[in-house]
Amino acid sequence: MTKKTKIYLITSVSLIILAILGYLYFAKNNYSYPVEYKMNLTHISDQDETEKYGKKVGGNCFLATTAMLLKHFDPSIEFWKVFVYQGNAVSFSYYWPNGASGGTTASLADSSTEILLTAASNLGFVPHVRVPVFNNDGMGTWKSKTKKLNGDLKTYFLNPPMDEYKQIISSDIPIGTSGSPCHNDYNVIEGYNEKELFAIIPDPSDVNRTDPKISCPTGSGLAHTVFWFTPDGNKISEKDLILKMKGTVKESLDVMERYIKNLKEGVIITEFSQKIYLGREFISMYFQKQGYAELAAGYKKSTELLLPIASIYPPDIDKHKDEIITQMEKVLENEKGLIKYWEAIN
Repeated sequence: MTKKTKIYLITSVSLIILAILGYLYFAKNNYSYPVEYKMNLTHISDQDETEKYGKKVGGNCFLATTAMLLKHFDPSIEFWKVFVYQGNAVSFSYYWPNGASGGTTASLADSSTEILLTAASNLGFVPHVRVPVFNNDGMGTWKSKTKKLNGDLKTYFLNPPMDEYKQIISSDIPIGTSGSPCHNDYNVIEGYNEKELFAIIPDPSDVNRTDPKISCPTGSGLAHTVFWFTPDGNKISEKDLILKMKGTVKESLDVMERYIKNLKEGVIITEFSQKIYLGREFISMYFQKQGYAELAAGYKKSTELLLPIASIYPPDIDKHKDEIITQMEKVLENEKGLIKYWEAIN
């Protein structure tokens, strides 16, 4: 490479860097901010809701956030219905996060992202998702699930599309985030002004507050995954929802049986998700309302069997392995006895 060529190369690279820096500066500082806008959404706390129906179980801020977004359009949508309408509340799944020798995690078949997107779609809403390219915020799941549901998915390169977000909010549509300048976990942005965002935190104690509605400086914008929903009227029928769940029952029992076998053979436990307990609690309520008395009673029994292990957290969870094995064997036996009632549903 000649000296002249090197000079041209260095100059070109420098110009490219300057162009990128210029873009970042102007893009960041040239949002058009409308006047202050603020909705008055109903606050929903996952801890309050779970305590209302059974045992107080945290870690479900994604459900509370989704319920807040959907309730804005349809006041009849409740926290527990969001969980049920994912159509997989009777599932069971496990995996080894660090390989077969590195411990196992048990949960429902779907992740938090899949649960909230599927539930919203089944309840008659189109998901809209904005994902940063360089943020490993469950990006793969957000993308694949949104596309599968024929939702509106867009990615952005560097700066969050704050103008779009504010336009959506100004259209009386709240947005949810998987993290924001206001709070690291799931929360709802219900308003803004030139310098602030107005958020609703599912559990205000997480930020040492009692008031769930807080404000925070906009900062660099909403750099996490952002999502919102718009109604399309295509709510899944009760019959189709039940048939959807029916399709997961036998496989879930097979997986549960393998899980118990693995624990007996010495695999350690890194997590046992409370979602398994919540799924049975809420599906029991749902079947009771739909008139399936045997299934309602059966899953209520599973709820009671899961209750003793519903609040076991890492890092001491493996100390409770024998208790988990014992209770899961009882759950397995109980739910095998429910197959005949499932098979009666056509």
